[in-house]
Amino acid sequence: MNKLKLIAMSILLGVTGTGCVDMLDDNENPDKAASVTAETGLPVIVYYAAQTNYDHAEYNIYLSQCLTTTGKATTGSYGYKNGWEFLTMNRHPQWRRHYYDIGENINILMENANEIGSLNYTLIARAIRLMSTQLTTDAFGDMPLSNAYQSNSPTYDTQASIYAWMLNEADALIADFSNPEIINAPGNQTITVAQDRVYAGDLNKWKGLVYAVKARILLRNIPNIDTSAATCQAIFDAAQEAINIWQADAMYGTFFGSEPRYNFDGGQQQKANPWSAAQPVINTWESRKNLLDSAVPSKFLLADIMGAFNQDNAMNSGAYVGRRGYADDPRAALLFMPHTGPVSPANTSSERVKLRWLENNIGVPSTEFLASNYPDLFCGAYAGSEDAYVPLFTMEELYFIQAEAKYWMGEKAEACRLAKEATRYNIERHLQAFQKKYPDIMYPGNVMESEGKYEYQLIDSRDKDGDFSYSKMYWDGIVAAFLDDASMPSKDESGATIIQPVKGVTDPATKGNHHWFFNPAEFSLSDLMQMKYVAMYMQPEQWTDMRRYHYSNNRNHYGIGANQEIVYPTLRRPYNLYAPYWIDGMSETEKENTWIQRINYDPETEEKYNRKELERLGAYKNYLWLREPMIWAEAPGVRTSLTQE
Repeated sequence: MNKLKLIAMSILLGVTGTGCVDMLDDNENPDKAASVTAETGLPVIVYYAAQTNYDHAEYNIYLSQCLTTTGKATTGSYGYKNGWEFLTMNRHPQWRRHYYDIGENINILMENANEIGSLNYTLIARAIRLMSTQLTTDAFGDMPLSNAYQSNSPTYDTQASIYAWMLNEADALIADFSNPEIINAPGNQTITVAQDRVYAGDLNKWKGLVYAVKARILLRNIPNIDTSAATCQAIFDAAQEAINIWQADAMYGTFFGSEPRYNFDGGQQQKANPWSAAQPVINTWESRKNLLDSAVPSKFLLADIMGAFNQDNAMNSGAYVGRRGYADDPRAALLFMPHTGPVSPANTSSERVKLRWLENNIGVPSTEFLASNYPDLFCGAYAGSEDAYVPLFTMEELYFIQAEAKYWMGEKAEACRLAKEATRYNIERHLQAFQKKYPDIMYPGNVMESEGKYEYQLIDSRDKDGDFSYSKMYWDGIVAAFLDDASMPSKDESGATIIQPVKGVTDPATKGNHHWFFNPAEFSLSDLMQMKYVAMYMQPEQWTDMRRYHYSNNRNHYGIGANQEIVYPTLRRPYNLYAPYWIDGMSETEKENTWIQRINYDPETEEKYNRKELERLGAYKNYLWLREPMIWAEAPGVRTSLTQE
C-alpha cells in the first residue's frame, strides 16, 4: 500500500447542514491525527459504510448479468460492464474505500475513543469494519489484515484466515454489545444523528448488523462446504437474531423494522444518493459514479426472470398490457420506466413506448436504436430520487438467507413461504418509493410520451379526485397473480362485472413466462435463488450468490446438490468477451464453465507498492487470477470448513 493518509469529510448530517471540507492529515503525525476526534470521525465512517455498499453493488450488478450497456466493447475503462478485461483498469474504489476511507479512519477513531473512554464509538466502528472486511474479501479474496497498517507493503492473509477472524470478531462484538460495562461505560459520550445518521447511537440496532453479517458469512458454507443441519440452523438463527432486533422497532414499518438505512438529504455530491440521477463522484478519481443513464436491463433479468409480456410478438414485446403491466413480476413497472423507440429490429420506421432489454454486451440491434430508447433506470427505492437511502443490509436478504438454510434442511415449503414473504415486501419497498415520487398516480400504469417527456397514467382511468380504489384493486390483483398464481373473480362483491380481471401467471391468457415461482409443492432451488436475485437488485450479494452456485445454467450444466439442480437456467456468458482471457485455447465446455470469479487487486496501490506480494500469490497482472474461485466457490468437497487452510 502507498503511504496512508487520513481522508475525512464533514458531511451534511441530521437536520442541520454543514459544508463539505476535505482534511488530509498525515497518518504519522499524532497531533494532527488527534484533531479528528471520535465525534467528528464517526459520521465520516458511517457515510463511507453506505458508500462501500454502493461501490460493491455498482460492479456486481453488471458482473451478475443484471444490467448491461448498449455497447459491445471487449475492452475499456469499465471491464466489469463489457469484456471482462480488468488488467488495464486503473482503480477499484472498493479497495481504497476499505483500507483508507473506512479502515484508517476507524483506527484513529478507536484510538481517540479509547483515550476518552467512550467505548460506544468503538463498537459502532468495529461493526462497520466487520461489514467492510466481509465485502472486501468477497470481492478480492486474500488481502492484508493482520499487519495491514504496519508498512507500505503488508503481507496478505489467506481468505480462510480472514473468515476465521470475521467469525471470531462477530462473536466478540456480539458479546461486547451485550456487556453492560461497555455499553454503559461512564465515559460513553452521547451519540446523536449528527454523528450516526443510521441509528443515532442505538447500540442494540448496530448489534443487529453484526448478527446480519454473521448470517451472511455463515451462508458461505452453502452449497460447497457444509450443508449439515447444524450449520443451516446456525445460519437461520443468526439471521433471526438480526430480524428480532430490527423488527422490534417499526422505524420503517412492521416488516422492514429498523434495518440499517443511510438516508440522504438530496442535493449534489455527498448529499445525493450515489444511485440517483445526480450521479455523485466522491473523492474525485477514487470513485466511480453510477452510469445508469447508459445502462440497460439484461434479457436474463427482465425477460427470463421477470417475465416481460409478449416476448414472442415483436410488435408488443415489452409493451404495456392494460390493467396488467409489463411483466409477470410487478417490480418491472417499479424499477424501469419504459421509453419510446423503434417497434422492433425489423420495424425501425415506427415507434412505441416499451420496456426494452439486451443480451449482455451484445450491443444494440441496429444504429436506429439509441441509449435513450431503453428504460429509465433512475427508479425504485435506491435510484429513484436524490434523497433515497442506501441500506447497509436489507430485511429481504435476511429472509432469503433463512429460506436458503431451510431449503438445504429439506424444509422446502417453509423456504417457499419465507422467499414469498421477502418478495412481497421487496415489491412493497419499491412501491413505497414510487408512491412518494408520484403521489398523483400511486400505482404504475401505462407510460405515455409527448415531446420527449414521459408521464405515468393511472392503472384505471375511472379513479378521480385522489381516489385510487380501482387502480389499487388491479395492483393488488397483479401482485396476487405473481405471488399466489391467483386470478381475480369476474365480478366484484356488489355483483358488478370486473373489466379485464387479472389472471394468474400460469393462466394461458397471461402472456408472460407462465412460471409460478412460489408453488410450495414444486418449489425449487432455482425459484429461490432467482427471486433472491431480483430482490438483491443494487445490492452487493447479487454477484456473490451467483459465484457460490457456480453460475449454474443450462449451458454449463453445473448441477447443484444431490438432485443436480440448475439454478439460473437461461444465464449465459456475455457476448464479446476479451478473447485472450476468456475464449482463446478453450473448448466450448471449458468456455461455458469459465466465469469471472474475483476482481484484480487495486492497480493504483497494490501493483505499485506491493508487487512482491501479488507475485507470490500469482495475481500480478495475471488474468488467470480472475478465474480463481473464492474459498466458498470451490467445487463441493474441496474444503470442509470456511476457516480451513
